[in-house]
Amino acid sequence: MQNSSPVLALIPARGGSKSLPGKNMYDVDGIPLIGYSIKAAIKSKHICDVYVTSDDVSILNYAKTYGVNLVNRPYIHSTDVATASDVVKHFISTISDEIINQNPFIAYLQPTSPLRNEKHIDEAFEQMINSGSNQLISVVRMIKTPFKAFILDKKGNLKHLFNENYTNSRRQDLPQAYMPNGAIYIFRLSDFVKNYEFPSNGSYPYLMDNYESLDIDTKDDISTLCNSLKKSKLFN
Repeated sequence: MQNSSPVLALIPARGGSKSLPGKNMYDVDGIPLIGYSIKAAIKSKHICDVYVTSDDVSILNYAKTYGVNLVNRPYIHSTDVATASDVVKHFISTISDEIINQNPFIAYLQPTSPLRNEKHIDEAFEQMINSGSNQLISVVRMIKTPFKAFILDKKGNLKHLFNENYTNSRRQDLPQAYMPNGAIYIFRLSDFVKNYEFPSNGSYPYLMDNYESLDIDTKDDISTLCNSLKKSKLFN
């Protein structure tokens, strides 16, 4: 495996959340939720620098205790309608030309994936480089196939999402589908700025299991996480 480009971890953590207020600073076994992702990024052997981008002072102050780089994100890029691409675009506007000219890899690590650790990050990066790819998305196998799914047409009637033949096929005969689990996105800066969007088609798939793919969105998810951490301590 060969890679001469720097790898920058970008951890997005806005202060607001409709489903679980203060989610990124929610205490989980004595550590704020975002702490799990910061620690994973710091421990990764491939990540050169860690950046936390937030509009929230308490999040930035907490991240500061780890000695990571802080990005003060403006409110316009921190609303409910702001996209991940908006966050990355703003981040790029804050870094130096020297870093930009190195065309670094950006590892986008959402704090809502606390069971993704440094081993996952390193394994994902190594698999991506060894495959000859410059972009990666962590995924989980879908249990229910989307090929049998419908949407509603303008009249409110069912319309097949893909192909009507799929809706009449046996599940075993349909392609295995994969869903991004939100844990790891890796891409080159130059590939992002082509369209100012996360590159997806042709990305290397880093497969994670259902347990590792836990995504924190509600208090029930927090309870599941706490139970998982307790079990893991019992067996370690």
